[in-house]
Amino acid sequence: MSKFTALQREAILRRISDVPLQSVFKFIDNSELTLDECVENGLLINDIPINQFEKWIKQSLLDLDKLADLGLNLSLVEEIRKSIERSEELQENYDLINDDMMIIQDIQKHLRSGGVTEEGLLEKTTIDKELLNEIKGYEKKEHPSQNNDVALIKGTDIFFFGKASSGKTCVLASIFNYAEKEGLFIDNMVSIHGINYKNLIVNELKNSILPDSTPAEKKAVTYISTELILDGEANPLNFVEMSGEFFSKAAQDPKEIMNTIDAHGYLSNSNKKLLFFIVDYKMYSDNEKSSVSSQANDFNNLVGILDGYKKALQNAYCVYIVVNKSDKFPKGTVDKNEFAKSFFMKNFKSVYANLKQKEKKHNFDLRILHYSIGNLIFKNSYLSKINYDCPKNIIQSISQQAYRKNEDSVIGKFFKSKE
Repeated sequence: MSKFTALQREAILRRISDVPLQSVFKFIDNSELTLDECVENGLLINDIPINQFEKWIKQSLLDLDKLADLGLNLSLVEEIRKSIERSEELQENYDLINDDMMIIQDIQKHLRSGGVTEEGLLEKTTIDKELLNEIKGYEKKEHPSQNNDVALIKGTDIFFFGKASSGKTCVLASIFNYAEKEGLFIDNMVSIHGINYKNLIVNELKNSILPDSTPAEKKAVTYISTELILDGEANPLNFVEMSGEFFSKAAQDPKEIMNTIDAHGYLSNSNKKLLFFIVDYKMYSDNEKSSVSSQANDFNNLVGILDGYKKALQNAYCVYIVVNKSDKFPKGTVDKNEFAKSFFMKNFKSVYANLKQKEKKHNFDLRILHYSIGNLIFKNSYLSKINYDCPKNIIQSISQQAYRKNEDSVIGKFFKSKE
């Protein structure tokens, strides 16, 4: 409601062309005057900046079509319309970013195309200058398919199994990143292709980039040979990872295992083994029910296939159930390992029962652990903070398992299991 008396309004309107524009804008903003009556009394509408019209329209104080009736040039009306549409598009993108609904690659694309601006990101989102520079310099490289057809050297073989997008490659990168940080692993160049692959995914992780999934190709079986070093003692470790897509196919058809991992005799050799089943907590929570083949189905089938290899489960020291993406556990979860165990035993009952039966048959250990590579933002596409506790615990457990024959050694004592 106007704060002016009738006489005050009449006096101001009579000399409206002499009133400073900013004062006129304030009167209209406060509903003390209307644009229509100001124009009728001599205010030149073409003197008003475009952004002021945009402001009034956004505040619902003015209809865009009204501008032409008031005498504004039609080309300027169209310019205002386009500017408002662009402003709404920008705000929609800022809202998606603030709601954590846009991946970093799309933010980068919008920056290049004008879908967002640097100023807008700094003013209208939680992105600061440092993070903005990270977004501008973000570069994701393709991971080359590796055909490591060389035989595994003598040591402890470590296999990673899981559906596509379960995070196997991210877990692997996280483990090697921590090992490099602490100086625990020494590369064995017998697996040079695997070493190059490992260096790539570790470097990406250090730059907060999440490694891509292993390509869905039969030759995409990555073998990384290394030695765990501590206090002068060494133990050879052979890490083996296969494509998630081919893991699912192998779970349905044993020939796929023969054509991928065991094409090189990796499952059939005499080395002791550690088997990691990567369970995707978020995948189960989000859309597991709509999947053609669930994680439980694939793992159950895989256990049966592995049991058919005389030197797979029979030679296993330990089978690990790694409930990945534990950063998505319910807020307030105190003991994440305990929650992971409860979650798996409740929702993967058949797999658990199957593994317990095989554990009794082959005398391996069964461990259920939680895992998170760290805090993720931008719709889980950018690592804002690396988790070092999870890879540390995994490496400690691997060490205790790999050195279990020599538990009186320095490493054995250092990594004495508390599980």
